[in-house]
Amino acid sequence: MKYREICKILGKYLFCFTFILFIPLAVSIYYEYIHPDAGPSSSFAFFETIIVSTVLATALLFFGRKATETLRRKESIFLVVVIWLLSCILAACPFYFSNTLENPFDACFESMSGLTTTGATVMYPKAYNASGKEIPIQCTNFHVPEKTYTYFGTIKPFRDPQTQLIKATGIEAVSRGILFWRCFIQWLGGMGIVVLFLAILPTLSVGGKFLFEMEVPGPVKETLTPKIKDTASILWKLYLVLTIAQVYLLILTNPKMPLFDAFCITFSTLSTGGFSVQNQSIAGYHNPYTDWVVIIFMILGSLNFSIYFQIMRKKWRQIYEPDLLFFLSIIFFGALFVSFYLIGQERVCLDGSKGIYTFAEALRDGTFQAVSAQSSTGFVTIDYDFWPYAPQLALLLLMFVGGMSGSTAGGIKTSRFYILFKITHHKLESLFRPERVHKLKIGDREIDEKTMGIVLTFFFIAIGCAAFGVFLLVMDGIDPETSLGAIACMMNNVGFAFRAAGPAFSFAFFSDFSKVISILWMLLGRLEFFAVLLLCLPSFWKRA
Repeated sequence: MKYREICKILGKYLFCFTFILFIPLAVSIYYEYIHPDAGPSSSFAFFETIIVSTVLATALLFFGRKATETLRRKESIFLVVVIWLLSCILAACPFYFSNTLENPFDACFESMSGLTTTGATVMYPKAYNASGKEIPIQCTNFHVPEKTYTYFGTIKPFRDPQTQLIKATGIEAVSRGILFWRCFIQWLGGMGIVVLFLAILPTLSVGGKFLFEMEVPGPVKETLTPKIKDTASILWKLYLVLTIAQVYLLILTNPKMPLFDAFCITFSTLSTGGFSVQNQSIAGYHNPYTDWVVIIFMILGSLNFSIYFQIMRKKWRQIYEPDLLFFLSIIFFGALFVSFYLIGQERVCLDGSKGIYTFAEALRDGTFQAVSAQSSTGFVTIDYDFWPYAPQLALLLLMFVGGMSGSTAGGIKTSRFYILFKITHHKLESLFRPERVHKLKIGDREIDEKTMGIVLTFFFIAIGCAAFGVFLLVMDGIDPETSLGAIACMMNNVGFAFRAAGPAFSFAFFSDFSKVISILWMLLGRLEFFAVLLLCLPSFWKRA
């Protein structure tokens, strides 16, 4: 292992990360001095994080000062995992230093959830008795009445500095700088912090290609240009254009929406992350146009970004691929099934109000939650835990399906399901036509035996990790239904779950052990298992 080369690259990366930290610092300073009534201060927390990051970057560059060689595949795999773990720890520092999250496990959970674009949160308002003493919260989900969770909230209320009256609770009581950082790290993680790193720094010779392959999700690793640096740069430019477009449309369709909220929602939508600045997520805006804008951009974030590149080049014929049609078909029929099943059912809002679903409400809520599940965004507009079992099961299945390869979405990816379908069809056909030579293709691309083997291995590992993760959470005292939803949430980087971790609650009831498991499963899902599991092989650490 070429540790000097690794230290040198990590040092350069952390200097880039340090520079990025000045953006939320500026936001925090602005709200601290211009709008002090907007929330508590967090400027000093970002300043402390900048110091920590700078010192660490300097130390790594010192150890790697004599590095002269380029990275190989082995070092690239190790480097990607280390970058994600270091990023998680540093991104957690503002949460911890500002006392927003007093438990370091909570801070790391929140940062990993942001960077991996999972969108699951441990933020939940603290509860107090009449004398002002904090009391534990008891949560009993009506689906599992025999299980009660007792825990303490994580977020202190924001009080008026003059009157000491409570002005905001929960997520809305968090400082604007922290809320911005929370959504901004999703935006960074959406396209990939390693891809950003490749776009900023000079080309890393052969190591750059392997870094790109480890970072970009999907079974087929497409490069838009011969040079990895140029490909990374194009992807980020496309990402930035879509970001500006969504911010504009959110303000256009909802003039009452603050610019701060529009940026944070956009960061969470295009990255298919799901963090919000409202306690009721997107439902807090009470605007159907906002819902539909978010739906459109959740879908756009779930598409392979090479599609946008082909549109720029006006190569329209290359857009129509089976994977795209397969993805859009699942989105369409999934949303249709959920929407029509809800008509006439009870509608329970996140504020507790109830009603009966009309056709328009069912179409909007059903489509929104179906797209949110498959795109792995995790936004919510309704308490879907009160829905009938059939649409809930549909959401769970869509969480595993995920978006297209080469997108910001999580999940297993539609291309893998399509390849699995083609493999199954091919093997069944060969049983009665053994003499026929049939090539497996997706569009014009031939899928070789190596890719087929990787896809089948991926499904085996995904099923094994899901089962093992559920087992670990159940052993930690979490009921099976909540455990299944939580692991599906973490592994597929979705953000919302069911039962005790449903849309009206958070993951604050998790023990520190369950939070560590969740952090690992979020990383496994984001790096699609292989990069992390390879580090567990003894042969990986042996000298060649």
